[in-house]
Parts: sequence; structure tokens; C-alpha cells
Amino acid sequence: MAGIVHAAGSEMSRELPEQGGVTSGESGGADSTVEISCAGHALVCEGRLVGVSSRFATLLGWSVETLQGRLVSDLFPSIAEWEKIRARLRAVWRSAQDGVWLRARLRKQGEEWGEYWVGVASWAGQGGQVWESWWLADGMGVEMPPKDPVHRERWLEVYQRLVELAWSEGPGEPRFDRMAEELSALTGFPIVTLEICQHEQATLVYRGVCGLDLADLPTPLEVPMDVSLSNRVVASGQMVIETEVGESPAQAAPLVRRWGIRTYVGVPLRAGSQLIGVLGLADRQPHPVTSDTIRLLAHLGDYVAMLLDRWQARESLRQSETELRAVYDQTPGIICLFDPQLRVVRANQAAAAFVGRPAESLLGLPPGAFLGCEACVRRGYECGTTPDCPACDLRQALISTFRDGKGWVRRQIQKTLLRESRPVETVLLVSTELVQSNGSDRVLLCLEDVTERTQAEMRIRSQAALLEVTKDAVLVRDFCDRILYWNEGASALYGWSAAEVQGRTTHELGFMVDAAQVSEAVAAVQERGEWSGEMRHRDRSGRELAVQSRWTLIRRSDGFPKAILIVNTDITERKRLENQLLRSQRLESIGTLASGLAHDLNNVLSPILMAVQYLKEEVRSEAALTCLQTLETCAQRGAAIIRQVLTFARGVEGTRVLVQWKHLVREVERIITETFPRSIQVQVRMTRRPWLVRGDPTQLQQVLMNLCVNARDAMPQGGLLTLRLDNQTLGEAEAQRLHVKARPGPYTVLSVQDTGVGIPAELLDKIFDPFFTTKPLGQGTGLGLATVLGIVESHGGFVLVESEVGKGSVFSVYLPALPQEEMGDTDLQPRSAPGRGQGQRVLVVDDEPAVRQITAAILRSHGYDPLLAADGQEGIAVWERQGSQIRAVITDLMMPRMDGPALVRKLRALAPELPIICITGLGEEARIGEARAAGARVSLAKPFTAYQLLEALEEVFKTPAGGAPGNGAGG
Repeated sequence: MAGIVHAAGSEMSRELPEQGGVTSGESGGADSTVEISCAGHALVCEGRLVGVSSRFATLLGWSVETLQGRLVSDLFPSIAEWEKIRARLRAVWRSAQDGVWLRARLRKQGEEWGEYWVGVASWAGQGGQVWESWWLADGMGVEMPPKDPVHRERWLEVYQRLVELAWSEGPGEPRFDRMAEELSALTGFPIVTLEICQHEQATLVYRGVCGLDLADLPTPLEVPMDVSLSNRVVASGQMVIETEVGESPAQAAPLVRRWGIRTYVGVPLRAGSQLIGVLGLADRQPHPVTSDTIRLLAHLGDYVAMLLDRWQARESLRQSETELRAVYDQTPGIICLFDPQLRVVRANQAAAAFVGRPAESLLGLPPGAFLGCEACVRRGYECGTTPDCPACDLRQALISTFRDGKGWVRRQIQKTLLRESRPVETVLLVSTELVQSNGSDRVLLCLEDVTERTQAEMRIRSQAALLEVTKDAVLVRDFCDRILYWNEGASALYGWSAAEVQGRTTHELGFMVDAAQVSEAVAAVQERGEWSGEMRHRDRSGRELAVQSRWTLIRRSDGFPKAILIVNTDITERKRLENQLLRSQRLESIGTLASGLAHDLNNVLSPILMAVQYLKEEVRSEAALTCLQTLETCAQRGAAIIRQVLTFARGVEGTRVLVQWKHLVREVERIITETFPRSIQVQVRMTRRPWLVRGDPTQLQQVLMNLCVNARDAMPQGGLLTLRLDNQTLGEAEAQRLHVKARPGPYTVLSVQDTGVGIPAELLDKIFDPFFTTKPLGQGTGLGLATVLGIVESHGGFVLVESEVGKGSVFSVYLPALPQEEMGDTDLQPRSAPGRGQGQRVLVVDDEPAVRQITAAILRSHGYDPLLAADGQEGIAVWERQGSQIRAVITDLMMPRMDGPALVRKLRALAPELPIICITGLGEEARIGEARAAGARVSLAKPFTAYQLLEALEEVFKTPAGGAPGNGAGG
């Protein structure tokens, strides 16, 4: 590059500023510090200031940072003046001159303009760019570069080389040693060093060295400031000149002695107000330092400081960019840069991993092709350019950010993306920001794939919704017993809301009654991870609950136990129904045993009752009659006990007619009012028109009497006895809740309520057991409630009990009702005594000898002729011998070899018109039905009296075989 060329003629020479001298100290003396005024320097590339020295900025009154990066045209008062200067520069360069000095007006800080000397030289850089060096002087005695053209040419060539070395492209430091060599050749000093200040460590770092051997020293060499020749430059901030270094003890540093330096010049390198380094020039021989040398070194120091400052700024930017690039590429979020044409200009590794393609292959792609949008990839649509593929949310985010400059912040969108040729519904969080990159607008797009998290949240919400709608009580407690979660089912079961229990302990609430069982459950969960079992709980009001409880351990992500999930199912009602079922099964078992006993006892009691009546007709002694009466009473009492047992056990059916409950209630009210103690008040509450029921009036009256007697015994000190009669219709759910044997439909409900001592809860399941009683010995048989239960269940009903100790009990009898039926009361008139027989021959078949003998005796005494047989086969044999003379048959149903029904079928086959009377024990309804189906006419239940036997015979003789009453029986 040619140097700055002086304009021809003396006028241009006269315009140059006069040379200045040393302003402080003597140039040739030892230990001198000088301050020299010099021109300011600036580097211009393509019309823009890319480097500005501190002196250049100071002359204009601006800061380096303010001028850095501005257009050169901004320095001039107007575009017209700049164009005039620019035209003059072009003219000089067209004339093959590389530079020019000229006077120009420039803008100043705080003033409108100022007049300066400006020198400009230009050259072409490595990339074809046009570089310019600008010198700026205010004409106040500032020495410009050497006047000698050859010398000046050399200086300008070095300036260009320094720029190339300091601004060479590529990573790492510039070639500082080469810069030092250029400066050595230019200045004539054999030793040149470029030292960078590290003020925090108080050291100087040798970056560029010429003329010194540092082979056996650390690289880069760091020297403490207090043992360096450059220390005084750093301390004073001014140029330091030493012509006899060795004569100064303070400067006799080890390295100085080692290198043998005698002459030293230190030039401060400034960037703004900060000293960034020192340019050191030295010689092992005495080296004259003239005023011209000092001035030119001042120019050179300002220029080198500008280059180093811009290099440091560029290296700082490059390091920041490197760090930013590393963060950009390594961040787990998906990050892309898009240009205004919505094409990818940069993508990080996370983006490449998300779409499954190399990052470099993504450059230039539109959003749809970049993400793998199904519409763009599979259908071949151009992203957002056809009606079939309108602008999606992602394109809209980019477009609106470019248009409005306002980015999106974590907005959620859904897109169908192709992954391994399969469409996948993907949920993305989109954030955008408008940024500047190399002077161009770009949109930074950040994506976060939240598909799994969204799906997990949906699952959690679904599970939470299920937990809230489930009727089970679901709660979570930690290992300090604090409640962390409490669902609506728990609130409904226990009575506390979630807000009331939050943070409280289960012990504090007290709904878990059995502390030992709770400890056992916690230990089992810790050991095995789960526990289940039945527990006794209590709700807020104190009501006892039975729950099926399941405990499960909840662990943290690292496997450490965190809490316990508890699911409690209310089984209180189920347990109550199970107890009812078990009680019914227990009663059925007892009833089966009682039936067998009753059959044998009836066979014993029947002869006794019939014999007593027979003897009463024969005996005339009052004492004997009294004994017989006592015997009859005892036998009847035994028969009644057996009947009660079987009624409870089997629900024996009696005569079933339409019954109006209210008349039975009024009759019982009259009886108990007359017979119960005066301390017991009786009141009746009945609906206006109670529904009818179908049943046995005698048995139903017995039910009511037994319940009233129990109520009386429960109030020894007196009280209130209330009889209530209501109509009630049960629905499906209510029937299931009330009783295991309840069925939906209409019921008549009879309630007997007392204010007595009440029944303890632990005894409620036992009160219907036969022979169970809480009364003192001799005051109760324990069959009263058992009989009630048997009669009610035989009528298709059920019994409910509510009781509280000290407050009384309520027994409610539910019987199926007939709301549509209307009738009067059942009228049962007594029948007249049976007449005597007329010698009719009657076959008596029974396996009990006593029954056969007493039956035969009674029949003879009342005009009949009995024939006896021990079982069915023997009865057939008798018939075969004397069948033509037999007018009626009396047979037991339960007999060995051939039972009663088989005998009836055989006889009916032989004599279809033959009257047959069946003798049966209570609870043999199946056999009775079978016998009647075979043709039996009348049934006698054991134990029966002589009167009942004779009455049955009279009835069959009066009634023809067709079933209608007649006048003759055949004789």
C-alpha cells in the first residue's frame, strides 16, 4: 500500500501542523517520563467504523463505545459535506494516489462541529473488502506520520500489516510475535514486546516478543508488575524512556539482568480511560531516542492500542458466541431460528433429535417439513400455501411475531406428526421471540414436547375424578399420621370435609377405633407394601361403622416410602344383613332338629290327650277327675310348646284368610289393658285404613301378644307401651337395605314400642334363638320371640328390631299387604259336639302302638268298629281281607316300609270313594300335600284330642267323595 501522499505545492505543506517536542523530561536522559500529543486513529471497513482509538474519540469528544460501529458519514455535519469529501477521496484514488490529507468539519460532542486535519489511506482486504485508515488531528502541534515519503510509505505498510495480523480470521490469538517483528523493523529497536495488563493479578503477560529467547520460560510469560520494566508505565500511564537501565538499582530486575537490556522505551496502550497494555522497545546497546522517534512511537502506540482493544472485544464476543453456541446446542429444549420466509436458518441438537434428522439437514425447511407434519410429509402439501393446508398455529406464531414483534409465551398447540411413518398426536408448548442476527430479523422458536406430561396430567385428572365420584372412602396419610388427601367418599362416610381434615392426624380425628390394629396395618404395609382386612371405625357423630380396609404403600421416585393410600369400603349394612342371614341359617338348623324331636313327642302326647278324655268319661271320682284334668293341661301345654318350636322353625301354616290387623290390635289392646299392671300405659296409633293381609288370625294374634308380653317384662317399673299400625311400600333399594328377606312391594307394618330397659347390642343377634332368654329362671321359656319370628316368616314377612339400653325397644313386623282387597272380619263360630257312630268299620294305621290302642278305644266307646295296622303294608293286607267292610281309613303319614302317602295312593286305586283321614306331625306339610293329592280328605295334626278325631270322622262321613257335603257316608 502506498503511504499518504502530500499534495503538490507548498500550500499543502504549509497546511500540515508544526512538529511538537517532548513535553516532559529530556529525551536523552535516564529515568524520563514523557507525554506526547499524537493523531487519533480509526479503522473503517465498508464505510463503517470498526475500530476507534482513544485519541480519535477524545479529539471528537465522544466515547469509544459511542463511535464504534457507526457510519463514517455520521461524523460529518451534513450528507452534502460528506459527499464532497467522499468525491475528493475518490478523485485522489483514481489518480493512483493511495491517500490524502485534507481539512474537514466534523461533529463534536456538545458542539455543532469542529475543524480537523483528516488523513485517509485505503487498501483491499483479504475478502475483497475495502479498508481505510483514518488519522485525525486538531492542528495543535500534533506531529503527523513521517514527512519523508519513503519513511512514511514504510509506516503505512506496517500499519496495514498490523491490521492484517491483528484482525486475521480464525480462532485463537493473533500472531503477536509477527506484530512485534514488524514493529521492530519499523522502529529500529531490536527488542520489541507486547505486554497485556492483568490488573486483578498485578501481572503483565508477554503476548508478542521479538529479540528475546523465552524458550526455557513458561508460555505465555507472566511477570509481576513490581519487577517489570513496564511497571512505571502502568503506574504513571505515560511513556517511559530509560537510556541506561543497568545504572538504576530499582530496575535491576532478574529478567533485565538476564537479557542485558540497557535502553528501554515503554509506550502505554490505552482503550478509553483504561490502560490495557504496554508496548516495550529495548536494546542491549545504547540507543538514541530522538524527539521524532518519541512522536512516531506515540502515534504507533495509539494505533496498536486500538487494534488490541478491538481484538479483545472480538475475542470476548467470539468466546461469548462459543459459550452461547454450546448452551444452544446442549440445551434440552427444541430451539430454531427462522428467517422472514419462514425457513430454518439454525437448529440445535435437541431439535435434530426431536425430528430424528441431522441438524444441518434441517436448514431451509419450512415449519411443517421441519417437524414432520403429517399433512406436509404424507400428503405432499406445501406448508401453509394451499387451501388444504392453511396456516397452522405454529406458522401463525412465526408470522405474528415477525409482523407485530410480539412473541408467544408457552402457548399450547396440538399437531399430528409422523414418527416412523405413524401419525402421533403431539402436544407442544410454543414460545417465540423476535431477535436481530447480523443485522437481519429472525424469530427464535422454542418448543417443548409436553405430550407425555399432558397425557399423564389427563390420567391424573381422570383418576382424581374417579376418586372423587367413587363411594369408597379414599385417603392418603404420611408416616407421621397426617392426612394428605381426603376424597368425597371419605367425607360422606365419616362426616368431615376435606378442608377440615387437611393436615390433621387420624388419631386426632379418632375415627380409627382400634389403635392396635392400625399399628399392625402400618407395620404390614412397611414390610410387605400392602395390608387388607376388616376394621371398626366411627363417624363424626360416633356411629359405629364396619369397613373393608385396603392399605397400599406409596413410594417416591427413588423408591423411598412416602405415604400410605387407604381405601375403605363401608360394609356396615352388609355385615348386618350377613348376621341376619347367619341367624336365619342357625334358626333353620335348630328347626330341623326340633322337627325330628316334635314328631316323637307328638306320638307320646297324642295318646295321653286322647286317653285323658276317654278316662274322664269313665271316672266319677272328683279327685280322679282333678288328676285327669291336670294331666290334660300338662299334655296340652307340652303340645303348645312343641307347636311354638315348630312354628318358629318351619313357619307352620294354619288357616289362611284375609285378616284385618286393626281388629286384632283392638282385641289385644283390650286384653293387655285389663291384665297388665296399672303402671304401664297403653296407646294405639293406627293409619285410617290399614291394608289387609292374608294369614292365620290365631297365629297373628299370638305374635302380637308375645311382643306385648315382652314389652311388659321390659318395663318392671312401668312405662309407655305403644302399638302402631301403618301402611308402607318398599322400593328395591329400601328392601335390600332393610332386611335380607325383604322384597319390594306393599306391607302392613305393626310396631310394638316400649320405654323399658332396652337390649344390649351384643344380644340383638341372639334374642330370636329358641330357649334364649334374659329373664330369671322360671319366668320365661325363651320361645316367645322365636315363635314370633317363625309365624312372621311363614307369612312371608320379616321382623326388625331397634333398641338402646335405658331407652327402650321397637319391634316392627312387616307382612305383605293386599291394598286392593276389601272385606269384613273373619267370623269363626264354634261347632257342635260330634255325634256317635253307627258301627262303621274304620281302619287305623299307625306305627306307634300307643296311638293305635287309644285311638281304637275311643272309636269303640263312640260307636265305631276299629281295625288296627302297624304300617302301610300291614294296612293293605287288612284291606285285602276285609276291604268290603271298611268305611274309612285313619293313617299316619310317617311310617316304616310304606308311608302314609303311598298307602293313600294304593287304597284310592282299590277304592276311589273310600274316605281317608291323615294323621301328621307339625312340619310335615310336604307329606300332607302329597297325601291330599293322592286323595286324602281330612288332616289331623298331632297331638290331637278325641273330640278332634271324632269330629274328623263325622266330617268325612257327611261329605261325599266329590267334596260337597252329603247326607250319608255309606254304612
